[in-house]
Amino acid sequence: MRNNGLKIYSICFFMLFSLTFLLTAEVNGADEAKKSFTLTLQWLPQAQFAGYYVAMEKGYYKQAGIDLKLLHKPAQESIEDILYQGKSDFITSFLSSGIKLRAQKGLIVNIGQISQRSALMFVAHKDSKITRLEDINGKRLGLWPVDFQVMPLALLKKYNLKTETIPVVNDVDLFLWHGVDVMTVMWYNEYHQILDAGINEDELVTFFFSDYNMDIPEDGIYCLENTYKNNPDICKKLVIATLKGWREAFKDRQNTLKIVRKYCAQMHLQFNAAHQSWMLDKMEELIFPGRDYEPGVLSPKVYKETAKKLMMMDFIKKIPRYSDFYKNVLNGDTEPEQEENVKK
Repeated sequence: MRNNGLKIYSICFFMLFSLTFLLTAEVNGADEAKKSFTLTLQWLPQAQFAGYYVAMEKGYYKQAGIDLKLLHKPAQESIEDILYQGKSDFITSFLSSGIKLRAQKGLIVNIGQISQRSALMFVAHKDSKITRLEDINGKRLGLWPVDFQVMPLALLKKYNLKTETIPVVNDVDLFLWHGVDVMTVMWYNEYHQILDAGINEDELVTFFFSDYNMDIPEDGIYCLENTYKNNPDICKKLVIATLKGWREAFKDRQNTLKIVRKYCAQMHLQFNAAHQSWMLDKMEELIFPGRDYEPGVLSPKVYKETAKKLMMMDFIKKIPRYSDFYKNVLNGDTEPEQEENVKK
């Protein structure tokens, strides 16, 4: 009887120990248990995101051990809200927007600066009597939704320009019909749409932000701090696979355009081969601009210059530490003690 009781006690103890071990392992390995991730791109399908599409179609993410789902931001939602509300593990967004969010809300980190140059422009009708940037003062300006407003508003503020702001969503029709005198455009996208609509270049006046000391790179990959801390290896592999996708996209343009067409068709969007080819060419100049830029890396100099401009324009009150904002997954994190924390 005593032996039977000892056996029962031993069995119960073993079961309790096993259960405790399993529960502990489940808690400690909760982050490692996450097998699938979501990356939301900040706009509709187009060649601006060709590298991500190629990486997905060629299996680069899967080969890196990432079960990744690509999504596109709905027009009515903010890309940052999608991240903060936990609807996506990763997003793409502009550097200026990312720094502003880090300064105001914290939590967000940049793990890969894909674009290295600015593609932002103001374009104006020459018959609107606009020849200099200062002539924009008092004119009607077509401006995009909140996700893309930081740098256009910063340029206006820098030159103390007041405009009548007209919201523009995703086409150039308002500009074509002179509903606005000036419009914010991307060099690789809306500017070519205007040309493609039959407007000659000599009928336009262009103002590249880079010509006004506002050469702020745009697209980067972002996630929340906890996502990075819990999945640093996934973050690194994501950036590496994405850059591999971009290199392949530029190497085989014909196949890349076929892939872009596929993603456009999935959302029932019109595909213009000439326009998407133009966009692909311009994206290469932005992502791999030359040996002075390290692909996928946000340089401390660019970060500091961007943050200082945002602070000077009162978009932020404090410059976050470079090492807090940017996680150099390709080369290892920066040392925070080497930086100074700047306040206004």
